[in-house]
Amino acid sequence: MHKVFVYGTLRKGGANEHYLKGATCISNRCWTYGELHDTGLGYPAIKEHPSTKVFGEIYVVDDDQLKLVDELEDYEEGGENNLYDRIKRTVYTNEGETEVFVYLGKNPLFEKSNLIESGDWMTYLQGE
Repeated sequence: MHKVFVYGTLRKGGANEHYLKGATCISNRCWTYGELHDTGLGYPAIKEHPSTKVFGEIYVVDDDQLKLVDELEDYEEGGENNLYDRIKRTVYTNEGETEVFVYLGKNPLFEKSNLIESGDWMTYLQGE
């Protein structure tokens, strides 16, 4: 089993939440450090930043569900043309902190992106 931080279309109410059908949400209000950007492609991406926060949810997924999320995020282990890197990093919850997989955007996603000040994709979609 794997823990995955989701911050965009995979969140509850997001366009791709069906990818996580059967997964267990263990935190619906958590955050990690980074900048959240609207890529202009209908989904966000996280860019490294040491002090701003990105909000999302943590799910526990099995190997098959992780593969589905990898495909959605255009991530292949060791792939040179990935749009995202999947890395382990600290995510903070009301109960403490935990190490989970987070998908960080790679440079091509930020060429025409806009910073989402709130760090919350769902809030942004509602007009911040």
